[in-house]
Formats: sequence, C-alpha cells, structure tokens
Amino acid sequence: MLCSCGNEAFYYQKYSNRHLCKDCFKKDIERRAKKVLGKDIIRNNVKIGIGVSGGKDSLVMAYILKKLFENIPNSKLICFFVDEGIKGFREKAKEYVKEFCEEHNLDLKIIKFEDEIGYTLDEIIKNNYLSKLNIGKPCSFCGVVRRYLLNKYALKEGCDYLAIGHNLDDFCQTILMNYIEGNIKNIVQFGKEFEGEGFVKRIKPLKLIPEDEVRLYAEINNIRYQREPCPYSSLSYRHRMKKIIEILEKEKPGVKFSILRGYEKLLKYLNVKEEIRRCKICGFPCSGNLCKVCSWLRCFKTYPNHIKHSK
Repeated sequence: MLCSCGNEAFYYQKYSNRHLCKDCFKKDIERRAKKVLGKDIIRNNVKIGIGVSGGKDSLVMAYILKKLFENIPNSKLICFFVDEGIKGFREKAKEYVKEFCEEHNLDLKIIKFEDEIGYTLDEIIKNNYLSKLNIGKPCSFCGVVRRYLLNKYALKEGCDYLAIGHNLDDFCQTILMNYIEGNIKNIVQFGKEFEGEGFVKRIKPLKLIPEDEVRLYAEINNIRYQREPCPYSSLSYRHRMKKIIEILEKEKPGVKFSILRGYEKLLKYLNVKEEIRRCKICGFPCSGNLCKVCSWLRCFKTYPNHIKHSK
C-alpha cells in the first residue's frame, strides 16, 4: 500500500482512513502539535518550561518542541525533571532524561521531593503519612506535589508557558472519569487553565495525538524512554477507563476525537468562577487559606519555609 505522497506506507491510521509513510506520519504528528500551540505560542522571545518524566509522552513532547522552536529567534526551552525519590525506579528515568537533554542540547533542572518537602515519596509511604492525610493512593499525593513544584520552578525560571505531556487518551480518560463521577468542578478546571500572577500557563502539545501514535513516533525517531511503570501505580479506575475507551475506539475509530470535541463544546456553556486566594504559608495561588501542599506538610509537622515563591 502506498502513502498519498507515493512512498511505501508503513502505518494505517484508522480514524482518518489514511495509509502513511514514515515521513508523512512524522509530519502529521508535528502538524497537530503545532496546531494546538498556534502562533501565539510559537513566536519570538518566548521561554517554555517542559515537564519531563522520562516516559514516552514527555520526551516525545520535548523532541517536537525542540523541532518547532529550533529556528525561532530568542526562544528558550528548559526541561524540569521531578525526582520523587522512588528507589530503583526514578534513577533509571533520570538517566533517560539526562541522555535526551544532552543529545538535544536542552537545559535540565532536577527538582527533588526530598529537598522541597523534606521527604522522598518512599519515606512518606513508609511512614504511613498518606493515611494520616486520608489519601488512598500515592498517585493522588504525588500528582499534586509534582504540579506544584513544576509551576514553582517554571515561575522561578521566568517561563511564559509550562508544557505538559498529556496525550489524547489522557484527555479522554480524565473527561469521562470526571463526568461519570459527576465532578463538574474538576471537569471545568481540567479544561480551563488558571492564569495570572503565581501561575504559569500550561500547554499540552500532544492533546490531539493518540497514545499509540506517540509511542510509534518515539520508536521511529529512536527516542529512548523508560517503559517500566511506577511501582506505586496500580490497576486504578483510570486503567479501567482506558480499556473501555480502547474498546470504543476499536468499534468506532475516531471516538477519542469525538469525546474531546464534545467536551470542548460543553466548556463553552460552563462558566464556573472560583475565587483565587494566596496560601498563607508559601504564597501559592489556591482556593482556601492554604494550598494542598502546605496543608499536607502542616500535617507532617514541617513548615515549608524553603519552598516560598519568589516575590
């Protein structure tokens, strides 16, 4: 089978009914990332922070951003890697990230849980701190702290945007999970990023790219990444939702895009405003008197004077 350009096809894209050669496949992925970003972001004099974990999504995102900005005057990319302190797992991820950043001449900042909150994730779990906070799974704690620290350092480095490697599948899973649970607040917050003082606007270049195509893009561009799952992850609700969406996509190719389009239409009719305050301890924008991270650290009997935001 031939690609529309005349070269031999290597991939059949079911939802578009197209056969693509490697070059056209790569161009298609990069075109969609460029479409998400738009001219307001791909411009002169912009600084973008990139959250990298060592997995396929974040490294593919960094690779594409490097290509899109390599000829843009006065543009700057800086990678942020959060080391949660998971022995035997995070060291491997860190090596993949270091190797990638060195190969592509990208600046890298390593942020450690231990330095920022006083504990590694291993120590937090070992000391049974999560149960004291009424947190059922490590992912719930880790995700909030990671987002907090990425925003903190993107702000500190003067970034205009913070790039996060959420792909199309991630979007669909989150949308349906929140909808089924009736969590309207999370549905709105997921789609509408906070802006203003204290927040670095987040961008998601892989928003229109399915997970299997992110993986394929990594393989044909020889991007090495960590394949092992986090030892604290489990067969969660998200994992089950992923399987459901895969079944739907198999029966009706393109349903993932339909879920996303429907969600974006719905957002236009939702106008939920939330008062933004300042955390009394660290100054981070939040909805109450304390941000989640500081309220948790307070329970640890540790006040985070060392994570105050720059004024």
